Amino acid sequence: MSASSSFTDLLQLAAGAHASELTLRVENGQASVVAMVRGDAAQVAQWPESEAAPFLAQAFAVCDGADDFVPGVSRMMRMTGERAALPAGVATALVQFLPPREGGRHLVVRLSYEGDVCCGTCGGGG
Repeated sequence: MSASSSFTDLLQLAAGAHASELTLRVENGQASVVAMVRGDAAQVAQWPESEAAPFLAQAFAVCDGADDFVPGVSRMMRMTGERAALPAGVATALVQFLPPREGGRHLVVRLSYEGDVCCGTCGGGG
């Protein structure tokens, strides 16, 4: 996939593979989105680092209760379908925005699926 991939497109792709997590990392001038599928990492998108900030703003905008996106500020958000439809079978997405650092994660999206049994550590019960 390319930089023209939207956050919701990548979320849909991840859900189709039943991924547990999506991460965005920036390193050596490149932004990469990786999905964790059954313990294996699979790169699903890559583009120039300059396109990471607009992608992060787009991801922030579809989170519940989103206000103004501030690049580089750590935020924990949630998607329940309030602002954008979740992919079929996805119950919720926990979306964490992290301060940028070379090689570090800038975004982590943890997906939970309808019918999954919760261990209780996320505060969601189950």
